[in-house]
Amino acid sequence: MKKLFPFNKDLGILSFTLFLLVLELNCKAQNWSYKSIPASYLPTTANLSSYQLKANSAKAGAYDLTQSLPSGYVTDGSVDYTQYLQKGINSNHNVVFPNFPVLINDKGLALTSNSTVIFNAKSKLILLPTAVGNYHILGIYDISNVKVYFPVIQGDRVKHTGTVGEWGMGIAIQGSSDIQIFNPKISNCWGDGIYIGKSKTASKNIYIAYAQCDNNRRNGISIVSVDSLNLIHPLVSNINGTEPMAGIDIEPNGNSDNVDDINIDRPITFNSKRGILLVLLALPGPQAKQVNIKINDHLDDQSITGFHYSGLKKTYNGSVLNGSVKIINPVWKKNVTPFGHPGSYDFGPQITFSNVSIIDKDGKNVAQKGVLDKIKKDLNSESKVSIR
Repeated sequence: MKKLFPFNKDLGILSFTLFLLVLELNCKAQNWSYKSIPASYLPTTANLSSYQLKANSAKAGAYDLTQSLPSGYVTDGSVDYTQYLQKGINSNHNVVFPNFPVLINDKGLALTSNSTVIFNAKSKLILLPTAVGNYHILGIYDISNVKVYFPVIQGDRVKHTGTVGEWGMGIAIQGSSDIQIFNPKISNCWGDGIYIGKSKTASKNIYIAYAQCDNNRRNGISIVSVDSLNLIHPLVSNINGTEPMAGIDIEPNGNSDNVDDINIDRPITFNSKRGILLVLLALPGPQAKQVNIKINDHLDDQSITGFHYSGLKKTYNGSVLNGSVKIINPVWKKNVTPFGHPGSYDFGPQITFSNVSIIDKDGKNVAQKGVLDKIKKDLNSESKVSIR
């Protein structure tokens, strides 16, 4: 049975939290256009070599999913092989995808616990155009102990046959633990490239290295509910189409979600409406919440806003968020608005900005003391916000 994302009851919250942001940047966003990703931002062979060695080793004893395809199968990605591939995945813990593109319908493929999944050099999942606004292409639901090497996923946004919804995900991780994904390449999804959230419980112990998410419609990577996430050197680019259009969006849906022990190392966000978006508006409530987020060496290049913190309400029926958010060595480059900051921060965790660089269109670092003091003032909480 196809799993449904737990968004419906929270759509009002999401829409409301971003309404003011739309007003601020709507006209500017209309001038957006797709840009080629600079070659210097792409991961190198050396970056990926250790993962490739592990994938090659795992491939030796894995089941080739090509064997599950019907006789006379095609290799041009024009025929839907979802049911055949799913049967092979269900019957084998370690699998290798066919070394050619395959067409997948909007039921998607669901992985299983204690499995290793390897994509060959020419493997690719292509979504058959659909009208539904809620799908996953690769689903990781309520399972544990999974490794996925080099998945390549192409969504249907160019040929999507419907007009509603924004939850068509390339990879959806919900209620799962001990998940490792290496160099996923995800493009053209109706919603997010990667979605990390909960089912009955938050996802836990997620490790994603060298993700590449390009031209997805809503977000590149959405972080909604997770305990312990390591996101290593992601490259998120050209996110456009429907709000919030962020490279990386850290946004719990409600007080039952968790966003704790999140480490984002060397992220690159490029040419989107927002580079990184932090929205904790819905998290405070009756359950006390610990929030610990570290974002190290963020580079945003040419997004309309490099880093956007969306404000909290001034009062809540619940506790102040504990923990800390640390933004270390960010570089916000050639933005219309380097830092976006509506609203209060009084219910937020401690937040520290260290060694901020703001590069203008002429290549000059304009992150002078006055600019940083304005960030602190606009967050409206002298005791909670520090600039170093």
